[in-house]
Amino acid sequence: MNEEVRAPFALPVGLKFSEPKQREASWGRLVSLSSAAAVLSTQSALTRGEKVFLSFELAGERFRDFAAVVEDVELDPDGYARAELRLSDEVERRRLAKLLVDVLARR
Repeated sequence: MNEEVRAPFALPVGLKFSEPKQREASWGRLVSLSSAAAVLSTQSALTRGEKVFLSFELAGERFRDFAAVVEDVELDPDGYARAELRLSDEVERRRLAKLLVDVLARR
C-alpha cells in the first residue's frame, strides 16, 4: 500500500547529509509523503543521487535519521530546492506505512 497523505500544511523536517563534516544539518518541509517517497522543500543545495537523513514527527510518532535518496531536484523561482526523495530504510518505511494507514482511517 502506498497511501499518500496531503495535509493543508507542510510537515517540518530536520535534514542531515551523508557527508556531515562538509555540510551542516539543515531543515525543510515535506510537502508530500507516502511510505515510499516524499517531496521536500528546502533552501539547502541538494544533488541527484545524494543520500540524506530526515527527522520528523507525524501523529505523535518520531522518525529520526530516516534515510532517503534524492531522485530529482529543481529550484523554484524563490530559490528553494524542491526534491523528490525515495525513502530507503525498509524498516522505517513499514512503520511509516502503518502510521499513514492509521492517520487516513481517522479522517
